[in-house]
Amino acid sequence: MNRRQTLINALATGIMKLKCVPDDFRVTELSARKPTSGAYSLYRLSKTSIGTLETLTKIRHIWNLASSQVSHSGLKDKQAVTSQLVTIRNGPRQTSEQHDFCLEYLGATDHAIGAEDILGNGFRIVLRDLTTGDCDLIRRRASARATYRFPNYFDNQRFGSLGASGEFVAAAWCQRDFERATWLALADFSHYDRTPERRDKVFLQGNWGDWTACKEQLSKSNRRSVITYLCDHPTKFRKAFALIAPEMRGLYLSAFQSAVWNRMLKSFVNRTASESQWNFEVAVGDTELPFCAEVEESIRETDIPLPSARCRSMSDETRAICDNALLNYKLKLEEMKLAFPRDKWFSRGDRAAFIEAANLNIEEHEDEKHAGQRAVTLDFELPRGSYATMLIKSLTGRLSSGDTINSKPESTE
Repeated sequence: MNRRQTLINALATGIMKLKCVPDDFRVTELSARKPTSGAYSLYRLSKTSIGTLETLTKIRHIWNLASSQVSHSGLKDKQAVTSQLVTIRNGPRQTSEQHDFCLEYLGATDHAIGAEDILGNGFRIVLRDLTTGDCDLIRRRASARATYRFPNYFDNQRFGSLGASGEFVAAAWCQRDFERATWLALADFSHYDRTPERRDKVFLQGNWGDWTACKEQLSKSNRRSVITYLCDHPTKFRKAFALIAPEMRGLYLSAFQSAVWNRMLKSFVNRTASESQWNFEVAVGDTELPFCAEVEESIRETDIPLPSARCRSMSDETRAICDNALLNYKLKLEEMKLAFPRDKWFSRGDRAAFIEAANLNIEEHEDEKHAGQRAVTLDFELPRGSYATMLIKSLTGRLSSGDTINSKPESTE
């Protein structure tokens, strides 16, 4: 068993097991898109233990397609059984069945699918290695409210680019410290890195500035391309940073903005956490996030703007909370913007502070994978952009020892 699979099988240290087998985590995309007519072929992609992007790469190779022809509406978990819609411009009107995925042809449609087509996701998740007391606690928390709502934090999947330094690439980027941003992007390793990638990053840390040696050591990658540029332009970190793959720079922005937003919601929740029937904190990203049984209705019903200098909709109270969150990164809201390169930017919009788990059903049963223990199967639906793992944390956090589940990062699907 490799290191990554070992990590997945031990997501709940000593108190709970998640994703013991792929079928323990099932995700079904909920979409309003139906076959009609047009130049795009619509498919249902069903896959097991393979990431969305990896699957689409295989499909392009099988059918000799250009990347621009294939569209999807979101990434689905790798260690899971998932179903989602995909479109292919002028795609084959046929089904492709492989050992780890099936691409089922549904009919024609008139435009490419995108995130706006997702209504939400349906989940069936099995939690294992529980005691009867653990199951009772989960049921009590779920029944503590007539409608089960939980904080809509971004979960650890969002922070896969956060390395051992605990510094966000995008924070240095906003500060226009391009050398630091480049170092964090290329050399700051995390426990999610595969062995070859970690080896490259360790070498870079020990030989930063000796670009010729770094180029000779590194395997072929975007990282090596950036170092090759620095061999000829050893101090031009502004341009070097711009050579980092745009999709990675987009992930850096999402991670940082999400971390600031989480801290903003944390401040709202902490108003009433101390007075709640039960409360606990869970480590996510670079901070501890609070959960509690009760919060003020005004907080449950509010939307919090995604922070950036482009945001114009913050109340005075929310702006003060945002400024306090940004103190952790030595930035002000008006500095949360990008001067160069300008091909990526922070997202705009509002995010619900709390969300409802629709049609939540909890079934306790024997755990056939762990003798003498119990299991719980959760069925529920969530709106797009929210995290099933965060709901699980809200139900299971501090079951006994204080440990709770971790999550796979989005950037290492």
